[in-house]
Amino acid sequence: MLHRALASLRWRLSLTFVALVAVLLAALGTYEYFTLRASLIANRVATMQDDYNTARVIINRLAAGGTVPRGRRLCAQAPALVGRTVAQVVAASTGQSVEVVVYDPALAVAASVPGGAAPPQLESAVLQAVQSTNRRSAAEVLSSPGGSQLVVGFPIDVAGSACGVVQMSTSMAPIGNVLRDELVLAGAGGGVALIAALLLGLVLTGRALRPLHRLTATARQLAAGDLRARSRLAPRHDEVGVLAASFDDMADRIEAAFAAQRESEAQVRRFIADASHELRTPVTALKGYIDVLRRGAAHDAAALDASLDAMAGEAERMRGLVLDLLTLARIDAQRPATVADVDLNSAVGAVLDTGVPDGAAVVERRFAPDPVVVRADAAAIETIARNILGNACKYAPGALQRWSTSVDGDRARLDVHDDGPGIPAQDLPHVFERFYRGEKTRSREEGGSGLGLSIVQGLARANRGDAAIYSAEGAGTTVSVWLPLAMPTD
Repeated sequence: MLHRALASLRWRLSLTFVALVAVLLAALGTYEYFTLRASLIANRVATMQDDYNTARVIINRLAAGGTVPRGRRLCAQAPALVGRTVAQVVAASTGQSVEVVVYDPALAVAASVPGGAAPPQLESAVLQAVQSTNRRSAAEVLSSPGGSQLVVGFPIDVAGSACGVVQMSTSMAPIGNVLRDELVLAGAGGGVALIAALLLGLVLTGRALRPLHRLTATARQLAAGDLRARSRLAPRHDEVGVLAASFDDMADRIEAAFAAQRESEAQVRRFIADASHELRTPVTALKGYIDVLRRGAAHDAAALDASLDAMAGEAERMRGLVLDLLTLARIDAQRPATVADVDLNSAVGAVLDTGVPDGAAVVERRFAPDPVVVRADAAAIETIARNILGNACKYAPGALQRWSTSVDGDRARLDVHDDGPGIPAQDLPHVFERFYRGEKTRSREEGGSGLGLSIVQGLARANRGDAAIYSAEGAGTTVSVWLPLAMPTD
């Protein structure tokens, strides 16, 4: 039970709080105990001082009335008489509540009241100091067979003459009883206070730790798979509020990460399915032509040529698809590109010089008059331009194409506009998706694999640029690509 309680943060905090209160109460009790003891002793010493002062007045009156001899002669000739007189007078004035021992000027015991008592005696040095200074000694607590005694020495002054020392002692039992009662009351009160502090600490720490219990429950919900679970604590500005806000932010990030992972896995599955489907078509076609040739078409020259031409076309299509897939794989792997300073005008012009199919398009070049030098991968620029050209020739055959370059802020811009039929509005948001083909170009012979623009955008972003497309049915299509400009050299 104790081990389980100590394992709880609530109990540990509460017990720590109680321990601190206990230390404070103990320190306060100790201070009060010694203060009260000193006060009681001071009060008892003051009472003894008053009793002795009363006795001294009586002794001086007796000396003045001639009852006893006066002066230094008396102290020298009759010390025992003076001792008995002083002892009896002091004892009478104190009501027999103290023990009195009188020392003569030689500091020998002259008399004691009550007789036969064995009270503790002050040290001779203390007695000598009292007699020489004519001042009361400090109160001392000395042990005796009857218990601890409070002992004080007073100088004897008879008619202006020092006649020894009177020692007054009284039992410490009354003071001890008062202190004992005080300790009992302090202990009982402290115990009640500690119990109250423990109960109050449990209540306060329970309220303070309640948000942590909610965070714990939320964490268990997250661990169980409920990624929408949140603590939803009211805004607060203490450490618990900061923890709750950080926890909910972490939960948001975890949910977003899992959502991104699920989306990525779904994209990978779709990609694998689409790639398998795309590759299966030319492979099936090749297998079909091979079967035709095995059945005897190889002996017919015309059929053989037709079959070989068809097989070559399917093989080329499969080769292009594999190259596109490899390009996308390199983009997804985020391999570092081999960047260099490349003149965009020259790189795009070289593609247009060698890559336009005969009669497939009419190309108009509107390049910037000055070289537009970009910091990018030259092979990526070539692939971007070739894919844009291939898309434009495929979807807008024979239409006019306007290729232009310009500087747009700190980036270079390549715009390719064709006067083709345009892209339907429902297809436009999806043109950069992999393997996407619009409704009007569902056949592979017309629409290709649907990877061209995906590669364009992927390569542009891999080179710290971007790509966008603008189109409307009947108004043509514009593809824009941005690439970072090279830093100017002095």
